[in-house]
Amino acid sequence: MKSIKFWLKKVLHHPNTMPWTFIGTMVAIMAIYNTIIRYGFSERMLEKVFIIYPLIVIFIYCLRTYVTLPLALKLHNYFPTVIANNIPKQISVPMLVITFNVSIMMIWFTEIHRQLYPQFVPGYLGNWVKTFFVAIPVFFFIVRPTLITIFKKLKQSHPLPLK
Repeated sequence: MKSIKFWLKKVLHHPNTMPWTFIGTMVAIMAIYNTIIRYGFSERMLEKVFIIYPLIVIFIYCLRTYVTLPLALKLHNYFPTVIANNIPKQISVPMLVITFNVSIMMIWFTEIHRQLYPQFVPGYLGNWVKTFFVAIPVFFFIVRPTLITIFKKLKQSHPLPLK
């Protein structure tokens, strides 16, 4: 029993736990949102979302870690006077990452649902707008503050033992 508690504390304090939790939460919310606004509240469609959910989480984590986050940081450093002086890094970097992720995911989503969007460009732009303007407030006003509060309380009540 003691080893399980120790392992859980290690996972709680691991630097990758927060990014995985943010991504897992956002993917769940956005996948369900995108499915419901296109197909309605259908048990069959939600089952399909839950089947591919782990793959989407892994894809988005890799996309964020290896492509969109480095790109956002490079843009942030390349245009320091335009971005850094006007928008704090803790807002601009996640906003750029979300923008890139939504852009890439909506290409995939629009292509997969070709029967709903016979004309790709208008379908893509409509999907991008619907998703982007939901993802930004969901992340900044719901997901991030909630998860930061939860993790702060968990880390306070379950600190790592001193070495």
